[in-house]
Amino acid sequence: MESPIVTNIRSRWKPLVELALWLGLCAIIFSQTGLFDREIPEYRFGANGWPRAICLIMALGAIGQFCSQIIKQFNPSAPRGMNVPSMGSIASLSKRLMIFVFPFFWLYLAPRVGFYLSTPFFVLGMLWLMEVRSIKHLVTVTMVIYATVLLIFTRFFFVALPVGRIEFFYDLNVSIISLARAGM
Repeated sequence: MESPIVTNIRSRWKPLVELALWLGLCAIIFSQTGLFDREIPEYRFGANGWPRAICLIMALGAIGQFCSQIIKQFNPSAPRGMNVPSMGSIASLSKRLMIFVFPFFWLYLAPRVGFYLSTPFFVLGMLWLMEVRSIKHLVTVTMVIYATVLLIFTRFFFVALPVGRIEFFYDLNVSIISLARAGM
């Protein structure tokens, strides 16, 4: 059994460690955006504009979450939110780790298998990790997100998303693009 002092110290440092991890991730991603910096005549911010904007939004979100956690620590009457399992449990730690690592696995897989084939499995996997177990909800949410992504990126903006390096997957991704652009 942990002493109340150790528990108090751990709860005080947790928000700061979490903030440092998020800001570190933002810094890593931001440093990678320079690799594809080039002029795009129609877009004054260049190819790295959106990734940098997302990094900035992530950093602001991490700072906001940090401030919220600090306010809750010093204001005991503040609402605590949902009951989250303690950080000490192995199951909770492994679940949090999987939620954090799974997107990186998808980012590794998408250029090889193709964005259009890997995205529905990514959405399903993330929903499953977030404990959505209803087949109806899994399928509906995945279809809505996938259709929205296809509509926005393929039909409206004609964004070139990865179609895969493996020939079989490449052909399937190109077929999905053709269907989406033709109006499904």
